[in-house]
Amino acid sequence: MQLDLTTHGPMILATAVAFIAVITDLRHGRVYNWLTFPAILLGWLLNLYLHGLSGLGYSLAATFLGILLYMPGGAFGLIGMGDVKLLGALGAIGGSNYVFTIFLYSSALGIPHAILVQMLNYGRNAFSMLLTSFSTGAVLQKTIQKENSDQLKSGKYRFLMGIDIFIACIIAWFYVFNITW
Repeated sequence: MQLDLTTHGPMILATAVAFIAVITDLRHGRVYNWLTFPAILLGWLLNLYLHGLSGLGYSLAATFLGILLYMPGGAFGLIGMGDVKLLGALGAIGGSNYVFTIFLYSSALGIPHAILVQMLNYGRNAFSMLLTSFSTGAVLQKTIQKENSDQLKSGKYRFLMGIDIFIACIIAWFYVFNITW
């Protein structure tokens, strides 16, 4: 069986980038610019090489779509800006259908993941703390980086969106939602 690199090459690259992001997220609670910016550039160049100028344009649009999808969560500090740039990089590599699919899967995985982390850290008080945080506006004063850093130091569980993005990359390799305009 021969592997079609035109189809599978971008998915292999995107999954590798997401895997590196998981490693840095687990170790340091961050997805670094040294990973995301070169991945974006590599995605643009790869699509230019594979599909010409239209591939580059498609890749640029998918980069901005990826960033746009996670920007609200990043702006409110619910996810890190590294995750926002990572989704942009995955868009640059895999295109708009791929990045939208990753967004849907990672969101579907991220919500129960966040609730699980909250419950593991706070037990029966998890939901009341979450409600209080949102109703008082305290959630807007927190940042995911500070929260993850504090939880790492105290030995608590951390919410790392990079894990959900990586799993979503693997699922999206096999099940992509096709967007038609």
